[in-house]
Amino acid sequence: MNNTNVKIISYKDDYKVTLKNLLREYLEYTARFLIEEPWKFSVDIEKELAKTFDNLDQFKAPKGEIFLVIFDQKLVGTASLKMIRSNASELKRMYIEPRYQRQKKGQLLIENAIEKSFHFGATEIYLESPPPLKPAHKLYLKNGFELINEYPEVSIPHELRFNWVYMKRSIFNIKGQ
Repeated sequence: MNNTNVKIISYKDDYKVTLKNLLREYLEYTARFLIEEPWKFSVDIEKELAKTFDNLDQFKAPKGEIFLVIFDQKLVGTASLKMIRSNASELKRMYIEPRYQRQKKGQLLIENAIEKSFHFGATEIYLESPPPLKPAHKLYLKNGFELINEYPEVSIPHELRFNWVYMKRSIFNIKGQ
């Protein structure tokens, strides 16, 4: 896969509509799993999108960053990063459109998130993820994340927290080693 036409850029308002559509796709995908056992949880997608876009400031420097994956001048993926403590960040809503998955775009997002976390002063990066997103979990593990118990800043509803996946990675230098 040739990634020469891939760029990771910071969020710009020009991409608001496209990002909203991409996040809607992510939430719809996740909601399909959450309505089933063991959760039986219904996601109000419009409410979640409104909450996200009403709180974009928490994802802007120096507290955070929204990454956009641009491929052939089209938005195909995203991830958000925010500081949750003075020394810790959290990776949120990492998503690549299905037809662009398994092409190293997620790898580029993780590398950018680790580097930005280090730049923000974090020595640790956390994430929480729905259990059905197993390919993403493999990617996180490949990049040095480890499974952990729930961490204090988890923001998902309590009804979903059992059987959820929580991970953490230490950051020792700019290369994320």
